[in-house]
This record gives sequence, structure tokens and C-alpha cells, in this order.
Amino acid sequence: MRMNIQSTLIAFLAAVLLSACATKPYSPEPFDPVILDPSAFRSGVDSFVVILDASASMNEKHKGRRNFDYARDVVARLNETVPALDYHAGLVVFGSGRCLDGEHATLVYGMKPYQRAKFARSLDGLECASGGTHMREGIDTSNWSLVTRAGNLALIIVSDFRTTDSSDVVASVAKWKRYYGERMCVYPVQIDDNPGGRKLMKKLAQKADCGFAVNADEIVSPDAMAGYVTRVLLREVPAVIDSDSDGVSDDTDQCPGTPAGVRVNIVGCWVLADENVQFDINKAVIKDARILREAVQILVRNPGISGEIQGHTDSSGAADYNMALSLRRAHAVRDYMISAGIAPQRLRVKGYGEERPIATNETHEGRAQNRRVELHPDR
Repeated sequence: MRMNIQSTLIAFLAAVLLSACATKPYSPEPFDPVILDPSAFRSGVDSFVVILDASASMNEKHKGRRNFDYARDVVARLNETVPALDYHAGLVVFGSGRCLDGEHATLVYGMKPYQRAKFARSLDGLECASGGTHMREGIDTSNWSLVTRAGNLALIIVSDFRTTDSSDVVASVAKWKRYYGERMCVYPVQIDDNPGGRKLMKKLAQKADCGFAVNADEIVSPDAMAGYVTRVLLREVPAVIDSDSDGVSDDTDQCPGTPAGVRVNIVGCWVLADENVQFDINKAVIKDARILREAVQILVRNPGISGEIQGHTDSSGAADYNMALSLRRAHAVRDYMISAGIAPQRLRVKGYGEERPIATNETHEGRAQNRRVELHPDR
């Protein structure tokens, strides 16, 4: 009888131990991710690490699913939403016991260039959750994997944050924050909503002084996850606005509002003459009037346009000489336009010499761009 009781007890304990680690095969919830266009974003970080809690408390249930499975769903959805851009990634799991081969924390993916499919396979390979909540070891393992990485770093901690060593966890984040400085941000994601865990995750984000804490329920929908990924890992590429359609974006256009069809230089100003095409060196006699003929036609079609013809030179020669040369060239362009039928009162002239370069004067190409005549329409 005693042997039967002992056998039954042993079998019962074995079943309990196995239940702490063994799980049903993981089956993620259906998810239709929002597709983020890689061309609309740039990497906001150089590297990111997902730190996943695989301790025994993650076997508790939240919304009908084990915390661990729910956490894997969150990480899987993040992985499906991240666009393929240039960053390194890692996946660290912390807990203890058989589920982690006796380790307290282990790097199961990375640190390597991010590839969605390989990251997913590493996540799918996680079988169970067991043991104590060794979050500090998870944070330390993640950061040791980042020490050779440059640029901005993101730590995404997915956990119920049920731990007895919260002070050690906070101290670990503080230590690594001192090491990385402003480059490191921390993003805790809480599974379930226990008050102690909520308090800890907010403290971690505050200690890092960069990042923010959320509950997993807030980011599981496709739109919410897309917003989360964008905020944590990406930066939007500003839309290129070219209000006057001259091929030069507004942020670099020094002459906004140029008429349609005019030739512009690299800073968006209406160019009437280039020394390499229209003037002999050190002379103000127009050599080739092709661009000027085009400009005259535009002025004829737009009789309301008037403005200032500006002459410019490179920095070769004396400044006084360059000032006089730029003015002579501006006058030469005005005289040509008047001879072609443009009313004199529509055109003023001014010479700027070498005072307003648009490129370096240290190279032949730069000097060629600086030798120019421009028409600046009145507004």
C-alpha cells in the first residue's frame, strides 16, 4: 500500500513539474498586419532587442490565453509589422529551469541584421515558461549583445512584470543607461494588468528617461501595432514638397515661386547665363544666347513678370574686379532682353560679385556653378 501511495505521489509531482514547462503547441491568433511602406520611413534605431519573459508566472492566463502565449502573439505581431529596413535585432528570453536549458537568460536570435522570417522561427522555437523571473539577467544579456553596436538602441521588454527583485531590475536599467546615455530607450509592454507590474514597468521607462510603457492590450490590433512600431523603431521620411514644380524641394529652394518652365540652378533660382556656355572668361559679351531666348519667350508669355537680373562670379580674382564683372554681365543680359522686345522697366540689374556662392569655390565644378546670372521675379 505504502509503495502504491509513493508511486502515486511521484507520478503526481512529475505531472506538476511537467505542467510547469510543457505546453500545448503554440498557435498564434490570426493577425492581418498593416503594411508599412519602407520608402516612407527610415530606421529610427540602429538596433533593437525584444526581451521576452518566459518565467513560471507567465503560465497564468489573460483573456483566455496563457500570458506566455499572449506575449508571443504580441512579439509575433510586432515582427510581422516591422518593415524591412536597415537595423540589427535580437530576441532574449529570461526565466529558469528546463525551458531555458538551465540558463536564467539566453539570446535566441541575434544580434544580427534583422530578418523577419528568421526572427519568427526563433520565436516559434520557444516551447514553455518556467522558473523565477530573472528580468535583470534578461536586461543584462540584451545589453551585452549591444555593446558593439553604434547608433540608437531600443529595448522592448514584454512581461507581466511580476518579480521579487524589482530594485535590481531598476538598477540594471540605470546602469546601462549611464553606459549608453541618450542612445538607449526602454519600452516595457505589460501582459495582464497587475498593479505591481504596472508600477515597475513605468519606473523602468522613467529610469531610462527615454521610451514609454504600454499594456499589451493597447497595441494588439493591426492599426495600434503599426502605430507602436512607427513610434518605437521608425522615423517618417518628410514628404518632398516642390511648390513651384521646378525640381528643387521647398526646403532648399532659395527662389520659391519661379514661373513654370524656366531653367533653374541647384538652389532653384531662374538661371539666365552660365559662364561655361554664354560668356568668355573675364568678359561680359554674350557668346551663346540659347538660354536667354527661352527666357525671353517666357517673359513674353507672362507680361506681368518683372524682376532683378543678378550677376555673380566665383572667387577667382580680386573682389572689386569680380563685383564690376558681375554687374557688366547682368547689364549684358538685360540689354539682350530689351533688344528682343522686353520693356526696360520690367528689368533691373545688380551685381553681387563673389558674395553669394551656391557651391564651393575649391573645385572647378563649384566655381562653374558660382559663375552665373539669375533673374529674380518680383513677388
